Amino acid sequence: MIELLERLGYYPRFCVWELTLTCDLRCKHCGSHAGARRKDELSYEECLEVADALAAMNCEKVTLGGGEPTLHPRWHELGKRLTDQGVRVNMISNGWGWSDKHLQRCREAGLANVAFSLDGFEEAHDAVRRKDSFRRVVAAIDQCVSDGMPTSIVSHINALNYKQLPEFRDFLGEKGVASWQLQLGVPSGDMRDNRELVIEPAELLWLIPQIAELRTDGVERPKVCPSDNIGYFGKYEKALRDRGAEINFWIGCRAGCQVIGIESNGNIKGCLSLPSAMHGQDQFLEGNLRDETLADIWQRPDAFKINRGFTEDQLGGFCAKCRYRDICRGGCAWTAYSHTSNRFDNPYCFYRQAVLHNRLDLLGDDEPNAEELAYEPAADPGPPVAIAGAPGVDAQAEAIEPD
Repeated sequence: MIELLERLGYYPRFCVWELTLTCDLRCKHCGSHAGARRKDELSYEECLEVADALAAMNCEKVTLGGGEPTLHPRWHELGKRLTDQGVRVNMISNGWGWSDKHLQRCREAGLANVAFSLDGFEEAHDAVRRKDSFRRVVAAIDQCVSDGMPTSIVSHINALNYKQLPEFRDFLGEKGVASWQLQLGVPSGDMRDNRELVIEPAELLWLIPQIAELRTDGVERPKVCPSDNIGYFGKYEKALRDRGAEINFWIGCRAGCQVIGIESNGNIKGCLSLPSAMHGQDQFLEGNLRDETLADIWQRPDAFKINRGFTEDQLGGFCAKCRYRDICRGGCAWTAYSHTSNRFDNPYCFYRQAVLHNRLDLLGDDEPNAEELAYEPAADPGPPVAIAGAPGVDAQAEAIEPD
């Protein structure tokens, strides 16, 4: 299936741009250890060059993130620089310091929508973020919706909130939220130290049908958007992936193929969520914008081997035996790596868990082959080997798709 992506063309269709690592929260699940500003963050002039380079490479959508992007003093000007060149831009904020000024700047920048991080009802949200943060972000949501600004929510699924999804969707609908992106919490960065928040792989057998039902029950608002680390295959695949496109099933991680991540110091990765050099790892770094242009990094023949150079012999565990191995390629790279230290071995896969737990009724027309059925569950990886400071950020590759 990597050949299909190659035929579609390698270009940075989606970009998640960490404007700054500065943040006014210290969330328990933060993959990037946000808080203090990086000492070598790009200057405003360098950021303008980044914006122009993305537009010149036909980037379709840029998500401004962080840290907390509104703590970058000129975030709105960078957003306008992109929108003036035809790029669709949105932003993900924690809402802690949101004000009328921020909403006005969103309008001036021409942002397509504003997304807020909200991880369930007050008890669950405040437990992982900060006391009183639920009240503040809900006030920000109300302000944006009442002003007519398309407003979306990003929620990370964890042990505190995963059984409240239907009720929480109703709450968001009453608030007038346009779309709701769901993503699995991953033991990366600060969440590695709070692993009790991570749901177990077997919980997917309940969770995936639940999300599929939320997408197909006829309720229009908010539109439910599973992120790229939720799935894969089985009888619910079409319900999860169908967005009216010709291809309505998972075709594998697109990091470095159609997705690019930019750190605030100019480091380039296929996906912003992948570990970086600041955390003692550099295997996913492709270069730095102070050394090479964005186009040169993207077009380098040996770049983004994490996906462009895929071969089936890289797969591990059940993924090496799976009937979808050439299509899926181990699912979300960030999720797989965070759990097993192997980008190509992902226990957080619905099909995998259905086979391992003999829930073949959940697979529809998919009939596991003998090799899959013979795979020993005991051989499946347990808790990951500790990787010092292994980071990541919210899985934002296609963060929020508003109507």
